[in-house]
Amino acid sequence: MIIKFSGKTDRGRVRKKNEDCFAIERLGEDEYIFVVADGMGGHLAGEVASKMGCEVIVKGMKGKDRKNPFALLSKLFDEANKKIFTAGMQDPSKTGMGTTLTTLYLKGNQAYIVHVGDSRAYWIEENRITRLTLDHSLVEKMLREGTLSLEEAKNHPKRNILYQSVGVYGNVEPQLVGPLTIKEGETLVLSTDGLTTYIEEDELKQIAKNLSPNMAAKRLIEISNERGGDDNITVVVIKFPEESFFGETIREKEGKFLRTVDLASLIFTLILILTFLLGSYGIRKKAEKLLSPTSTYEKAEK
Repeated sequence: MIIKFSGKTDRGRVRKKNEDCFAIERLGEDEYIFVVADGMGGHLAGEVASKMGCEVIVKGMKGKDRKNPFALLSKLFDEANKKIFTAGMQDPSKTGMGTTLTTLYLKGNQAYIVHVGDSRAYWIEENRITRLTLDHSLVEKMLREGTLSLEEAKNHPKRNILYQSVGVYGNVEPQLVGPLTIKEGETLVLSTDGLTTYIEEDELKQIAKNLSPNMAAKRLIEISNERGGDDNITVVVIKFPEESFFGETIREKEGKFLRTVDLASLIFTLILILTFLLGSYGIRKKAEKLLSPTSTYEKAEK
């Protein structure tokens, strides 16, 4: 299955540095790994943690047997957690650093998602958008438990506090989603909360569905910045185009185009010839009429 994708990250309008990170890696003929990470911590620590998380996932996926994606990714999440946690313990300036980590492994049209934190994965079908991941935040946990209303959650002072992230605690329990069968015409989106804070789901659906991955990612970041941009913004858009659009090779498209042009030229030439012949015939008939003995001209002369 042909896929088109693009990833972009932006510092935003408020933060002095970008602690987000994303990675896109082709693993095989029809295999890809996509990673989005939102780092947190002290001086430069968030940037270090998110980069470490992306590197552990990509390196691990490239060098290991991928027959059981969930088992492998879960093991890599544990490895990233321990590596970031240890690095934070060894450097006082990075103590407590951590990162969200949302990964998407694609094998053909099968999608496997493994996730920790409050970055998100979305699945956009024809007229529906589905959020595939849970936010591992205290506020969303209270929402799920019914102890907090949606309106209260929007402005809650602890809405950015996570109860689970990679590298902060001794262990991690990632959410596993899938495998999902993705069809032609559908779209997957990964993003950090710097995007989802400002973009409504229906708006995300319309932009990601109707624009190319590159233009969609660019537009989503622009909107987030226009509406405040108080956090780093990262988005990855993966589209599964209709095969009827991308199925032909360039040579086939060129051949079809040239055949169309040749046919149009032939028709145009025939029209010109026919017009000329009809015009010549009309002129000849008029001339014969003028020169005939019974013409009005001749009668006037007599």
